Parts: sequence; structure tokens; C-alpha cells
Amino acid sequence: MLDFNKLLPDLIDLSSKASNTIMDIYNSDFSHENKDDGSPLTLADESSNKIIIDGLKEITPQIQVISEETFKSDISYEDSYWLIDPLDGTKEFINRNGDFSVNISFIHKRRSIFGIVQRPTDLRIWTSLDKVSQAKPEETSPLRIVMSRSHKREADTMFLKFLQDSDIDYELVEKGSSLKICALCDDEADIYPRFGPTSEWDIAAADAVLKSYGGSIFSLEDFEKLKYSKKNILNPPFIAYRNELIREAYGQKVEDYVKKLL
Repeated sequence: MLDFNKLLPDLIDLSSKASNTIMDIYNSDFSHENKDDGSPLTLADESSNKIIIDGLKEITPQIQVISEETFKSDISYEDSYWLIDPLDGTKEFINRNGDFSVNISFIHKRRSIFGIVQRPTDLRIWTSLDKVSQAKPEETSPLRIVMSRSHKREADTMFLKFLQDSDIDYELVEKGSSLKICALCDDEADIYPRFGPTSEWDIAAADAVLKSYGGSIFSLEDFEKLKYSKKNILNPPFIAYRNELIREAYGQKVEDYVKKLL
């Protein structure tokens, strides 16, 4: 197994190089095109992808690297591999709202066990090795719900109506990319329900980070923690909790709602 503490400085340097390149393009007159699946692609995606893949192959040449930009549907997963999203939140990047991120994760036996998330606009970084205070978790009121800034769905509206009908006070926090999960780490939100499609690389790094902060992500299909290396790279609908206390307070309500309506 890799020594992530030893590798961390090199990995942060790699992420920062990618972030700086992204910002150089962000501050230029860039254009974008659409991939076959309709999602946008920019020079920033491609440049960040090359920097990270080349760097990982130099740092750990024996480890498989899987990226959003190079993924093939017939891929054969190894037991352990790097999974990266070189620019999560390309729509936010194009809209210039700052809510995009660089994501580097390590998958071992279908679990995300290490992750780095970096926000290029200010180089803020979250890692699964962060020294996190072990203070007793607290429940907050109203319930702070983080949702997508650019991917609103009918299911989101239905969920909020369910909370309202259940007399649960809430306030909405809007963010983009994997920074929604980082908002849980920063105690800016309590839960992140995601009913729309995401890919494994979108959340793997933030999943590992959230675990280190005392949080967790559960599938809304089987109500188990997320697994990776699936034949279908898409994640199931899921919900992320800031801490165990929040999950204990709202988990059963969410599960009942999902079983009834989804």
C-alpha cells in the first residue's frame, strides 16, 4: 500500500500546478466544445488532465490512472488505482463563478481511501489526511442543505417539499462541483442529497476527505456506503452527511422518503 503521508507534498504540488494552469486559462479568452455525451470540455480540462496523469505516472509509475478525460467503457479495473477529475465543474468554470475543483483520489478494493480536492481560485485544499478536530459533533437547526448551483432537478424540489411537509426547517446552500461535499467538511452545510447522475470521479476524492472529517456518503439505492470500480461508472443517487449525529437525526426520514417516492 502507498504511504500517502510521504506522497502528500508531491501530490499537493501536482494539484497546485494543475490549479494554476486552470486559472491561467480561466483568466484568458477561452472557448469550449461539447463531448459526445453533451458535457462541455475546455483547454483547462485537457491541460489539467495531462499535468496530473503525467505527474502520477512519475510519482507512482506502477499504479493505474483513470481519468474522466481518458476513461473507456471497456476498462479493466485493478484492485488499486488513481481516479481523477482534472476539472470538476466545467459549467461553473465556463460561467466564471469559481465553483470548480481539481480532484485526485485513490481507490482500493472498491473504496475511496485517499483524496485531495483543491479549489483553483484561491488554491484552498482539502485532503483525507487533514488534522481534524475530534470535537463532539453537533446538530444544527435549521438543517443546512447544499445543492447544485447549475444542475437543479425536479427531484430536488420534491425533496425540499418533503422536508417542508415534515415540518423540518431548512436553509439552502448553493455550490458547484465537489465543493458541495467540502461545504460539509467546513461546517457550512449538513447534508448533500444528490438525485441526478454523477460519475465516480466526480465525488471519489471528496468522499475520502469527508470520511476524515467524520462524515459519510450513502447510496439511496441500497443505503450502503458508496462503492467504486463499477462496470457502470455512474454513481447511484446518494446523500452525504456532515457527521454521524446528522445521519442519526435525518437518515431514517430520508430513507422513508426515498422508498416512498423514488
